[in-house]
Amino acid sequence: MFLLGVFFCAQLSWAREFSWGNAEIRSNTQYKLQWSDSPNGDLLSDDSNDQDLIEVLGVDMSHSNTGVTFSFLGKYQKDLDGTAFGSIFQDYVDVSSDQRQRLDAFYAYFEKKDVLEGIDLRLGRQYAYSAETVHFDGIYVRGTAVGRDWLDFEVFGGAIVQLYSDLNKDGVGGINLAFRPNRDLTLHLESVFYQKTSTEGRILWRPMEDLKVRARWALIDEHNRDWNIDLVGTCPKTNTTIGINVYKRFKVKREDDFIYDYTFSVSDNLAQDIKRLYLAREIGYIDYTISLSQPIPRQEGLTAFVRLTARRLSHESQEDLYNTNFYRWTLGFSMEDWWLFKGTKLTLGYSKWYEDRDEFYEAESSSVYGDLSQEITEKMTLGAGFYYKTEDVNSLIEGEAAQQYYGLCRYKLAPEKWAELKYEYERDDYYREFGVSGINALTATINFSW
Repeated sequence: MFLLGVFFCAQLSWAREFSWGNAEIRSNTQYKLQWSDSPNGDLLSDDSNDQDLIEVLGVDMSHSNTGVTFSFLGKYQKDLDGTAFGSIFQDYVDVSSDQRQRLDAFYAYFEKKDVLEGIDLRLGRQYAYSAETVHFDGIYVRGTAVGRDWLDFEVFGGAIVQLYSDLNKDGVGGINLAFRPNRDLTLHLESVFYQKTSTEGRILWRPMEDLKVRARWALIDEHNRDWNIDLVGTCPKTNTTIGINVYKRFKVKREDDFIYDYTFSVSDNLAQDIKRLYLAREIGYIDYTISLSQPIPRQEGLTAFVRLTARRLSHESQEDLYNTNFYRWTLGFSMEDWWLFKGTKLTLGYSKWYEDRDEFYEAESSSVYGDLSQEITEKMTLGAGFYYKTEDVNSLIEGEAAQQYYGLCRYKLAPEKWAELKYEYERDDYYREFGVSGINALTATINFSW
């Protein structure tokens, strides 16, 4: 009955235009059921299933006479059946309140474009993307194409927003500058001021028509965080794309590193609680990656790709479960509308990695993955995918559970309205620590806008 009710609501429509202006509303409603075999009661709660309701609502309204717009995005989550403490399905919603529910406002702001020519003003709860992603309540000013198109700037400030922590609502501010000396070169300098200063610099350069270069250096809380250099070139005769990337990660200053949102400090708040948070455990390393993408001649829509990555830890770093020297290569292909199949999108890939941890422990593994979607009719699309890894000793190298499978059916109800039913299964060594072989999930989604 619940799903039928949601489906019925999705059919409703409102007029887009009103006497004062116009409005657009976007809604994504999910009902998610998870289940597994009975967990080991000696290790944790013996809950073997969980039911959750998730609603994401977005609203955009504009006032015709003033040109002022209002934008809102919020998320409501409710645990429908209660999740016992220590359950493998327990999440932050279950521990947020006695009602096992959360209502989060991600942004809610008013915006006026061209307050002055080329200057936009925004007031309210919002995000700013700078040397760090900042969530705050305050003011944001953006200037575009200032001084004959050679300068963009953004200035913001206010009170920090912490949805998943309970720290002091300290003030935060920042400034972003983008310089364009010519059409092929852009220089970015971004800074965030919060207790200490975080800074990031970027260069985007096109020295030749078919060659692009990007370089970036970030300092977080006045400590080196990371840098990377990207070169991407295309051969006009064959349409071959070649990419070269060098990425350097400095050892995390745990007392200064931010997790989840800008204000999460591991040492002060989470040092005793985090068990599997990858970023909090990263140590210094450098990655070298070369990639190649090649459209197949005479077969429109078919592209082959290959990628090779080598990671070497910094000389002062010690290898552990989360950090290791390794080599990995990946090859595969992607396909769209191949042969007689129209509305087809297919990606298949194979990875092989070799882990060189220490003289007593070495491992190598293969992984295979694929994603397929097929338009059956103008309204119905079927999809399926999988990820399978032969050796699960360090899944974090690819950031995936050892085995993943999914299947879905999406039906287009009307323009910008669709319903989807998706089944997922995950299996990982991590789950076995709780006496669970795998986790199933069934998600029903209704998405619409008007």
